[in-house]
Amino acid sequence: MDNTNNEILYSSVEEQIEKLKQQNLIIEDEDFAKKYLEIFGYFNLIKGYRSPYIFTDASGLHYRSGITFNQILSLYMFDKNLRNAVIASMLDLEEHIKASAADVVAQSFGTHQDDYLNIRNYRDKRRRNRKFSLRNTLITIQKALNSDKTPVSHYREVHGIIPPWILFKNLYFSTIINFINFFKPHEKEQMVYHLYDVDSTDLSVDNLKLIMMDTLFVCLDYRNLAAHGGRIYNYRSDCNVRLENFSTDVSEDTLPKGFNQLIYILSCLKYRKPLDDLSKALNYEVNRHCSAFPEDATYLGQILNIDIKSENVVWITGTSDKFHYTPYCSGIKHPLQISEQKAIANGYIPCKRCCKETD
Repeated sequence: MDNTNNEILYSSVEEQIEKLKQQNLIIEDEDFAKKYLEIFGYFNLIKGYRSPYIFTDASGLHYRSGITFNQILSLYMFDKNLRNAVIASMLDLEEHIKASAADVVAQSFGTHQDDYLNIRNYRDKRRRNRKFSLRNTLITIQKALNSDKTPVSHYREVHGIIPPWILFKNLYFSTIINFINFFKPHEKEQMVYHLYDVDSTDLSVDNLKLIMMDTLFVCLDYRNLAAHGGRIYNYRSDCNVRLENFSTDVSEDTLPKGFNQLIYILSCLKYRKPLDDLSKALNYEVNRHCSAFPEDATYLGQILNIDIKSENVVWITGTSDKFHYTPYCSGIKHPLQISEQKAIANGYIPCKRCCKETD
């Protein structure tokens, strides 16, 4: 596609390649470039990921010296694989959140839908959008009672009761999060105990309630962005994480931002798998891309808000002979960061859990 006098014109893949070459992009294998432009599309691949590699002057847009098509494709695949990891991790977290909410609701109000969906059990809040009011949220949940999908239909027809752990499986993540936000203090406290290791933190339960809701809304934001094919690696959520509720050594300057904020808030949760899987994917993709294009390490480090070294980085502990691609694998404590080459030279072996090959 091209844009001339505000008119969007069609261009063939061959024309797209010629235009890229005229803009100083190095295309080492035109058949290879043609293949991936046909698969992913010029807009998704080039316009979506050329930003770090271009400049404009009076004569138009140009690629910086030495930039190749393969470099843009690698950044695209970096983001695509990270986006897939976000989806997988958020679906895993969503299942855990739904199960936890169902347990809290059933324990407090019983297993019959007429009891646990009683509006008096929840605290109404003024919402700018009436669509997300308590009453409308409960109406949305009640509509799911009539679903033809199993197991809801089975429980309705056979038992006449649809317990919350059955009903919640059919709800959107956004509906569950809005519902949790209407929980009264006792139920929110029970959710906190499900999600956080309360006894091992110096944070109060009241602070953890706020952190929990911040975390859920940030996770929902990333899940929705990833589900709609949005660019993940340089995204910053509009959902606010209330800094004052974290430990005293976290401030506006020290709280992780961007993608690393997602990693940070997941690291506070008791259930570790969403964090482990996402950290593994991030570490793998950073190592893969920066090994091929080390000049991108500084840029990605700033965007992701992480320290990127030019060598493959792994984590070890003083109590095991294994090295890890993620510092959170299996709940390891106080890991040390070293190069993979040095770890192997010192006799460490790869962890079977987090060092499997990633496609």
